[in-house]
Amino acid sequence: MTKEITLPRLGETMEEGKISKWIIKEGDSFARGQIIAEIETDKTTVELPALEDGTLKKIVAPEGQDTKVGEVIALVE
Repeated sequence: MTKEITLPRLGETMEEGKISKWIIKEGDSFARGQIIAEIETDKTTVELPALEDGTLKKIVAPEGQDTKVGEVIALVE
């Protein structure tokens, strides 16, 4: 079953951010807790861990693209 990963709110005032780096690539499997991406905000860069085991099916938000909190950044199975 395909699930969406959305850009999380990493601070009280955060409205948008960008993926500074995808650690895993499309087709890669990952484990819960594994870092899958780095998110850049206006104040810092934060690692994004996987919330469960899965496979990255599609990157929706490419590196460097401004993305609003809550928008889909990737599809996983």
